[in-house]
Amino acid sequence: MNTPADNDTPSGTDANRPGGALRRRFGALIRPYVPSYFPVAWKMGLSISALILVGMTLLGVFLLNDQLQRMRQQADSFGAAIAAQLAHTAREPLLAEDRFLLKVHINNLVRSDSIHGAALFDRDNTPIDQAGDLPPRALLADGTVQRWRDQGEAMSTYFAPVTVEQSRVGAVAVTLSDRSITAAQRQVRDTMITATLAMGLLAIIASFLISRRLAKPIHNLLAATSALQQGDLKYRIQERRNDEIGHLIEAYNSMAHDMLEKDQVERVLQRFVSPSVARTMMANLDQVTLGGRDVEATVVFADIVGFTRLSESLAPEAVADMLNVYFGAITAATSFYRGTIDKYMGDCAMIVFGVPEEDSEHLFHGLCCAVMIQRLVSRLNEYRARRGQTTVEFRIGMNSGAMLAGNLGSRDRMQYTVVGDAVNLASRLSNMAGAGEIIAAAALTDDPNISSRVRATEYGRMRVRGRSEPVLTSRVDGVHALSETLMEQRIARFLAEHYVETPGATS
Repeated sequence: MNTPADNDTPSGTDANRPGGALRRRFGALIRPYVPSYFPVAWKMGLSISALILVGMTLLGVFLLNDQLQRMRQQADSFGAAIAAQLAHTAREPLLAEDRFLLKVHINNLVRSDSIHGAALFDRDNTPIDQAGDLPPRALLADGTVQRWRDQGEAMSTYFAPVTVEQSRVGAVAVTLSDRSITAAQRQVRDTMITATLAMGLLAIIASFLISRRLAKPIHNLLAATSALQQGDLKYRIQERRNDEIGHLIEAYNSMAHDMLEKDQVERVLQRFVSPSVARTMMANLDQVTLGGRDVEATVVFADIVGFTRLSESLAPEAVADMLNVYFGAITAATSFYRGTIDKYMGDCAMIVFGVPEEDSEHLFHGLCCAVMIQRLVSRLNEYRARRGQTTVEFRIGMNSGAMLAGNLGSRDRMQYTVVGDAVNLASRLSNMAGAGEIIAAAALTDDPNISSRVRATEYGRMRVRGRSEPVLTSRVDGVHALSETLMEQRIARFLAEHYVETPGATS
């Protein structure tokens, strides 16, 4: 016995329902002829048009049948009246057996254009006299009508009794042509069909116009959604309606406004914290709480040499402009190597690698970033010196290791940063480095994964405040050739984008 699991198709699916296979076959037949995109205005227009056409057709058929039935009733009333009149006229000649007068009455009657035949019968239904067209086999029955055709032409024969004091003494038959009735019926049918088609065409045009009007808000919403996908958060739908679509438009405009405000807040936030931290905060606003986590990361401190003396000789505006120029270069180098500007502390920039976004190469990227910063500062100094502008030099210290990363501070004011002994050591090394130097813990450059990709020189043992044992350090001079080439390309692109004259060129 088969169980449901033995069947290829699960129980209860469309395939097991009556007509499921037929529906699938029908769907497969019509699928090639159904367009992949069918506007809603066309759907509405076709649906309304179909309903109107069906309604107009049913109404036309009803009116046509009613009109044709009335015309037939009028023709039958006329035929019955002629037959009754002939029966009344023929009563006395029939009783007097005046066959001549009966013949005269019948012949005079047949001369009318509308009457094609007449006949007189005695009480035994034996024909006494006849003229014109009669059915081949007249089924004599008083008060009845016999329909027949003569050479393709429709005929109607009406029978009426001849009575004397309620006694039947004979019968008459009168044949009328249905040609005029058929022509009138054809004319009425053609008129009704023409009117139905005309009204249906007008209804179709009106339905499509109405459908386009009804579908316009949908097109507006589609355009708004497309603009939203392309990043245009300022797009608004101006149409105002007092129905469900109006509520939907208001909901969209409100949503777009909220998204614009969120985007503006995120852009402003990215000016104070790194873009990755800003995105993380905006994506999880309810989870922005105090706390941190242990991570393996790299931290770089880039500090200006002699900044205190320099700031005393310059105006505050000049100091701010100078810092913005050099910090802009540091920001570019940081973004090139997937780093995050943790904070600017006066003349010092603190950069972290590996948080908040994980990076398995955070140490190498930190080393490359430090080298690129010194290269960029050197080029900028050449550019500024030719213009008589103030130049500075940076000293860089860096370290890598375990540290705590997270939101630190108070509930009212917090900051995403990294802390720990590894961070403190990097700060101390930056204070002990010389102008244009990059000092790192020797363990970093001795790492087998790093030593083959950087050029470093032993710098010696340094006594660092807070440590009982001296720290063995190295001076980083550069990176391997492939990384150098890529770095020079990035430096050239940055300088070309931000300065009209490339540093290093002659004035």
